[in-house]
Amino acid sequence: MVGKASKDTPQGFLTHTKDIVMLCTSRSRHRRLASCVVAAVCSLTLGILPAIAAQTDDPPTARTVDVVDHIFGTTLHDPYRWMEGEHNAEFQQWLVAQGDHTRAKLDALPTLKAWQQTLQKVSNTAVVHRAQRYVDGRLFFIRETAEGNGVLMVREADGSERELLDPATLKDDGGHASITFFTPSPDGSKVAVNIDHGGNEVTRLEVLDVKSGKPTGDAVEPVWGEFGAEWLPDGSGFDYTQMAPPDQRTGGDPLQDMRLRLHRLGTPATQDTILLRAGNGEGANSSFAITANRFPVIEFPTDSRWALGEALGAQAEQRFCVTAQSDAVKPGATWRCIADLSDEVQNAAIHGDTLYLVSSHGRSNGELLALDLSRPNASIKDARSILPLQGDDMIVGVSINDTQMVAPARDALYVKVSRNGIDGIRRIDYATGKVETVPMPLMGAASLFHADDNQDGFLLELRGWTTPPKSWRYDPASRAMHSLGQDEASPADYSMIEATETELVSKDGTHVPLTILHRKDVALDGSHRAILFAYGGYGMSIVPSFRPNRLEWVKHGNIFAYAHVRGGGEKGEAWHQAGRGANKHKGVEDFVAGVARLSELGYSKPERTALISGSAGGLLIGNAVVGYPDRFGAAVFLVSMLNPVRLMQAPNGANQLGEMGDPRNAADFPWILATDPYQQIRPHTAYPAVMLSVGLNDSRVATWETGKFAARLRTADTSGRPVWIRTDAHGGHGIQVSLGAEAAEFADIFAFLDAQLPVPREDRNGVAKN
Repeated sequence: MVGKASKDTPQGFLTHTKDIVMLCTSRSRHRRLASCVVAAVCSLTLGILPAIAAQTDDPPTARTVDVVDHIFGTTLHDPYRWMEGEHNAEFQQWLVAQGDHTRAKLDALPTLKAWQQTLQKVSNTAVVHRAQRYVDGRLFFIRETAEGNGVLMVREADGSERELLDPATLKDDGGHASITFFTPSPDGSKVAVNIDHGGNEVTRLEVLDVKSGKPTGDAVEPVWGEFGAEWLPDGSGFDYTQMAPPDQRTGGDPLQDMRLRLHRLGTPATQDTILLRAGNGEGANSSFAITANRFPVIEFPTDSRWALGEALGAQAEQRFCVTAQSDAVKPGATWRCIADLSDEVQNAAIHGDTLYLVSSHGRSNGELLALDLSRPNASIKDARSILPLQGDDMIVGVSINDTQMVAPARDALYVKVSRNGIDGIRRIDYATGKVETVPMPLMGAASLFHADDNQDGFLLELRGWTTPPKSWRYDPASRAMHSLGQDEASPADYSMIEATETELVSKDGTHVPLTILHRKDVALDGSHRAILFAYGGYGMSIVPSFRPNRLEWVKHGNIFAYAHVRGGGEKGEAWHQAGRGANKHKGVEDFVAGVARLSELGYSKPERTALISGSAGGLLIGNAVVGYPDRFGAAVFLVSMLNPVRLMQAPNGANQLGEMGDPRNAADFPWILATDPYQQIRPHTAYPAVMLSVGLNDSRVATWETGKFAARLRTADTSGRPVWIRTDAHGGHGIQVSLGAEAAEFADIFAFLDAQLPVPREDRNGVAKN
């Protein structure tokens, strides 16, 4: 949850999280946050085993020392405060013991091995290409298979491909290194790569020579994994957003007080000058003051004399300033700030003397503004709307996938316009302002949309709920899409599955979109196990995505559904605001109403339905569990935020204030407390079965939030159903998880739900069908 979307990021949160934080976690420029059937015996086993209602023994207990706080007239009891802290050996030992207990329980589940075989089979045959960048005839991309975390590749103009960097070959990291980001230089002769050696997204940024594949010797660190190099137009160097030394971080938070440095190739990193910084101290600039909890970035477009400065944070709105590139490379430059948070600008880009801004200030679904920077004292009030939009056309909101919203290419400006989850591209001629609609090769959601200002056209990848990704490069000269030859093949036959788009009606009468994945031959008799996913934060939209692991769940006779709850961006910024702040409870109500809707339509029953969410969506699922414990059968939490009244005590907490509110403010505290799942646990209550998954190297959401919530829930629960914590010793926030690791986690999840969600004993027709 560092930037706006997930990088998912890039893969953001939902790839397990890979298509939720990034999570909600990405930088605004690029991201506005996988056999037909198993053997018959396996199919039957996965479909009809009766539920296991309760644990047979208890996990390790947690001691209690009740800490009492008095905040704005409210008394809060916090019996597990001792779990907090970054280097807390006692808590870490307790957490590891929890993971060992859960592992033993999961390994004993009767359907686990069948799910492992099924999901590993589809993962082992999958080859994923992502993060493509086209520069001067070369295509750079990440190739990912089940065995690894992604290899950086390059395809030359003659079609030959070669490996530039396989992180698995790096020494002294136990084979767990991963590439979080890469940026080719403007001429494609070099590439700057962010390498995460510890699974915590803290990276070393290294430059490779593309011709030889060897390091140039230029390297800087520590750099947060989603902040790549921003190359100078002549390729002589780059700027980068560096994490502050530990003794200079406000409250010890590793994501505060970052500074923006300039590195010239061939010079020692110790000589890198500070151009901007968050907070106070060396590099702070009075003309572009940046609070400690935001992230400074400077872009240097190759086709402009202007530099674009950005103060980014984990919220939809961002701050943008400009200055001449010749000044931006010098400390103490004078910046002209064009857009502040109150202007509700979510994206910006420069071509020539024109600054393009995407704002929701005058239109909830967004409008594209253009501002002539050559005009003296030009301000956002002088900007004009340049893209006609109608009805549900939308250019705001943060999609979970790795896409730009506004993409300046050399030949024209390209803009992604969405309607009802389907993406299209508009081309705006720089000279004439003429707007054209680029013909789409198929209907789908863009999981890649990228253009560079020194290249013509753009790269595009489209996918659907049951359709594997297909990718192209658009050539404006021929007005044609050319395949990249990297279309993802389906690892299995999913032709028996379809997506039904419908609505649920929430508590206050609001109609909320609901996507249901099911077999075409599904019997609407309520007999099926169902998973309902939602996120509802940062204005991030859940868009169609091809996930073989989830499709296998459906293929075996179950349901996987997505509730597009308020707090997301599916219906523009107004939809985001409707589930944000004091309105957070409305997203929870939407989520719970989705369970009832699945029952009403005959897909499942509440006792057979499980909720899944995580990261910032932990507030959504956590409040569903504590507020509506009898409305569904189980809940699975993924790397979840669960204790927001302690936001400022958590690493990465200050970064979340724009979206989550500030618990130190009297106006915000009441609704933050009301949506704090840990504080809202009620004693002597029957809670559903719960499994909470954490990565022990997570730097975005503190693992103690999961520990505190699980410990308190156990003491309050009267149902006797499991409250398990699944740990991943090498995992972080789920962003750079490998295909094999994702398959292993979902095998655990599906086996857990098989055991906790009761279904009729008789065999159901369709479970083992092709």
